[in-house]
Amino acid sequence: MKNKTIAIVPAFNEEKTIRKVIFNLRRYVNNVIIIDDASKDSTYEISKKLKAIVLKNKKNLGPDKSIDKGIRKAGILNYKFIITFDADDQHPYNQIPKFLYLIKNKKADIVVGERKNFPRFSEYLFSLYSNYKINVADPINGFKAFRYDIIKKIGYFDKYNSLTSEILFNSYKKKYKIISVPIRVKKRFDSPRIGGSIKSNLKIMRSLILTILKNM
Repeated sequence: MKNKTIAIVPAFNEEKTIRKVIFNLRRYVNNVIIIDDASKDSTYEISKKLKAIVLKNKKNLGPDKSIDKGIRKAGILNYKFIITFDADDQHPYNQIPKFLYLIKNKKADIVVGERKNFPRFSEYLFSLYSNYKINVADPINGFKAFRYDIIKKIGYFDKYNSLTSEILFNSYKKKYKIISVPIRVKKRFDSPRIGGSIKSNLKIMRSLILTILKNM
């Protein structure tokens, strides 16, 4: 399963979990790309020490542009299969083989994790729209798998800070097969890096409005 597979992890101030994330991802993939999104803690140093491929943003760009940067690096290194994964240790590592099986055996072109519950009302609204439009219930879930050639054909992963959902809508338009896989996520005890309740809801609503406008 590991052959030609890389994990891309955007990370912003995740020194508490990044070591565990890199260690566990390496059980399933050839290598890990960490995009340090201008962290102010030891995320970069820890990732380098663990010999991950580390790209550092000079300023905070957000997960979308960070993943786009990581995908370009994966293409240069000739990786064929890509997993995107959050740096907060909430995603289930044991589902990675299932995601990769679906991709590598051409059962799906893109696989996306689907949470049962959403912590924010804005995510619920995004889910309603996405489920109606492209039959994907959790479009902003950071746990995704896809082939690099899909990104190459579309030309980019994200252009308007869609919180990683744009690739799904573009792939649907291109008639690529998208499969959602139910996942259980761990509870997070510290503050989400997307911001507090008001800030995070505003970010998600902005992305939802832009997504609706782009897909009218």
